[in-house]
Amino acid sequence: MQFLSLPFISIGIGSLLAGTLLSLRSKNPRAAAFTSSIIALLSSLLATREVGLADHGRLFDPLLPWFDADGLDAVPMAFFAALTVMFVTIAPKRDADGRGLAGMLIIAAATQVAYAGANLAVLATGWWLTCVPFILGMFGKHPGQRFENVFLIASSIALTAAITLLHHIEIDELSHTTMLAFGLLILAVILRKGVFPFHGWMVHAFEHGPLLPTALLFNGHLGALLIARSETTALPLAAKHALDILGLIALATALITSLRAFAEKKPRRLLAYLCLSQASFILVGFATANAEGITGGLVHWLVVSTASAGLICIVRVLEVRLSVIDDPYGHLGLATKAPRLATFFLVCGLALIGLPGTLGYCAEDLLFHGALENHPWVGICLPVATAFNAINLMRLFSILFLGVLPKHVIDIPDALPRERWPLAACVVFLIFGGLMPSKIIHWREDAAHELETGLGLDDKEHNTH
Repeated sequence: MQFLSLPFISIGIGSLLAGTLLSLRSKNPRAAAFTSSIIALLSSLLATREVGLADHGRLFDPLLPWFDADGLDAVPMAFFAALTVMFVTIAPKRDADGRGLAGMLIIAAATQVAYAGANLAVLATGWWLTCVPFILGMFGKHPGQRFENVFLIASSIALTAAITLLHHIEIDELSHTTMLAFGLLILAVILRKGVFPFHGWMVHAFEHGPLLPTALLFNGHLGALLIARSETTALPLAAKHALDILGLIALATALITSLRAFAEKKPRRLLAYLCLSQASFILVGFATANAEGITGGLVHWLVVSTASAGLICIVRVLEVRLSVIDDPYGHLGLATKAPRLATFFLVCGLALIGLPGTLGYCAEDLLFHGALENHPWVGICLPVATAFNAINLMRLFSILFLGVLPKHVIDIPDALPRERWPLAACVVFLIFGGLMPSKIIHWREDAAHELETGLGLDDKEHNTH
């Protein structure tokens, strides 16, 4: 068993929990939350660096050995810590009270627990803890809160039941109990990620719930992490077929949500359908069962997290500036007053749907080619969903930023410094990744090969060659 040189994972999670307590008691909760988030980010980066130097080996936390960092989770841990810093920094004053920031830090700490879990039981603990701020109403009350909590709790119960069953059986053994366990795992993923036909609760959460905490929960992508963790084990053949079915459901989600978005004009709902559709590509990539498609899915994970965070933050800061954003009666023409926000929004959106020259294009190219290798019709459907999402993105951009400025809008501030720098960092990453994709892909390809090996397809590929 190899260990990190210092307990970086424990320090990162502990700092977020300490920040939670300080945010609840401090007179300046944003400063406390920002400081703890920065410590968590630095700890995650150091852990990721050590994993890279160890040739993507598995390194355990020396203080709490049920936490580890490896080629699969090290990079997402660092990225999610960076997203936490971004949300804490950009959060408008009305969202940056002590209770709200503490809730976001709990989500961040719980997500890091799930990422770093050395086994599925620890992952499930983090999964449950991400639900706590919403169940306790730390972000205030909103319509349909109980409806959303039902899905969060149901997914957690399904995951707990699946892990309990897996603990009492031999995983290589093909039995009804094994199939039930993997069926429950997939049910937990479908419920948590908002995969069709259970996507409605996530759309409802985007529309009526606290937008930034919902985005933080969404961008944890714990459903994708659970599938990846399951694939690293030697799965029975029937469970692999279940993963194929999950890939088909994810593909259906990408198509259905992209079509459903055509009927929407509310920015929050339109944004929800766009993010859900593009996030479904991650599961499709995992279901391709080859290194190229899985690498595309893993890189797309980073693209969706970065680009959707930028889009969601911009929509939220515009809502604070202008109340009519909730349900606009026409095009708002805000690019006149907020050209920087318009530029950030457009670049993040185009990267999300795979514009050439951005990291999103590289991720989708890998994903499409991986899908064409085993399932040609999947490789055809994905570009169709992408095309629909591109149309919806431009519809959303035109509603917010194009047209004639309403007469009652005298003046609104453009991107403030605390908004400008995090959004600029997102844009730089998405463009730099598109211009020099080999560096980003290198972070993910070793994990992709490990997942491919877990699916047991290497021997078959060698025989084919």
